[in-house]
Amino acid sequence: MERIWKETLKYSILLAIALSISACAVKFVDIDKSIPKLRLSEEQRKVVEPKMKAIKELSEKYDTEKKEFEEETNKSMGEGRNVDRSQMDRSQMQGNFQEMHAKREELLKNRETYLSAIKIHVTEIKAILNEKQLAIFEKMEMPKLEMPKMSTKRPGGPGGGSRGGPRGNPGGGMF
Repeated sequence: MERIWKETLKYSILLAIALSISACAVKFVDIDKSIPKLRLSEEQRKVVEPKMKAIKELSEKYDTEKKEFEEETNKSMGEGRNVDRSQMDRSQMQGNFQEMHAKREELLKNRETYLSAIKIHVTEIKAILNEKQLAIFEKMEMPKLEMPKMSTKRPGGPGGGSRGGPRGNPGGGMF
């Protein structure tokens, strides 16, 4: 009796694991998994697959641009090197900041362009899906064009440094 109970428990656990794995969201841009999951007709596939590929390309292009921006930002702000930015020339720091600000604005502009194109493709895909396919499609994990991470280091050296307030008071108050 105990042996049967152990076997039943073992298979119940395996079944629970299998069900939880299959219930996990399929990434939309993982075309090899998402297209079969939708069970598209040949006609639907001819429309959906190129749009999914285009969305994947846009997502990857943005991820590459974002990664390059983050690396360049960290490099220009002295991260990854043993640089005491309190010793950096003020105009050099300001120039770095302005350059990075302009590049960030360009990246965000590209992000909006990519998001608009993705939204159009998604709308066109949804238009040709039936109710069952649409329910599956809605559960898929869509690409996220996340905002770039900015440097957490602050000017003034390793501790961030503080200029202090009037009369040298660190709090900046009068007393």
